[in-house]
Amino acid sequence: MPVPHDRRPAISRRLQKHEVQEKIRAAVVRGDLAPGSRLRDAELEAWLGVSRTPIRTALVRLETVGLVESVPQRGTRVARPRPSVVPDLVAALCALWRDLPREGRGLLRPGSAREVRGLLDRCSASIETFRSAPRPGVDESRAVVDALFACVAHLEGDDVPAVTRAVLDDLGARLRHQAALLGRRLDTGSLTVCLAEVDTAVSAGDPRALQGALDALARRTAVVRRAPQSPRPPWWRR
Repeated sequence: MPVPHDRRPAISRRLQKHEVQEKIRAAVVRGDLAPGSRLRDAELEAWLGVSRTPIRTALVRLETVGLVESVPQRGTRVARPRPSVVPDLVAALCALWRDLPREGRGLLRPGSAREVRGLLDRCSASIETFRSAPRPGVDESRAVVDALFACVAHLEGDDVPAVTRAVLDDLGARLRHQAALLGRRLDTGSLTVCLAEVDTAVSAGDPRALQGALDALARRTAVVRRAPQSPRPPWWRR
């Protein structure tokens, strides 16, 4: 498992179990822990500087989120690509995100137009790089997804209720992980349309227009999901 090997532990031994979970979660989402790589307790103990108990607790929690998976007789590994779950995750998150826009908050915060413009430009640039690549792969799709989630962070803001925040963090982490692994299958067409709609909404300071952009993204994703494809396994086997 390719984990960092610093001289000092990455986190204090006194850190709580949820902080161990966040450290592993972040490494998975960033791609520092590659899909399919084994997560060995001993290596995680050396990296994080904590005992096996909080590590196992964190891995169980991350398995329920869908970021890691247990394989009989092969231990725990980082979740591999599951393209079939991406449309459902997008639809679920859009249903949550659409209730967040408020006048004067998040992306519509007074005085934030320049910063938001920079975020949207970063998204557009990453999509252009993706499209211009002869064979766009995980690096290109990850750059697009990371840029998009930088905008999402501003959309969500800091005053989201704790229960909603927990759901957004779990679903968002899984979507970031899985969407980044799509490579050339990433639907940049729908994302480009959504960015244009978000730009218009932000320029007008209109929360309803921003909600409409998220609703439209969910609808376009549903159309892609209904497109002809090979039979899907039951959800509990994905």
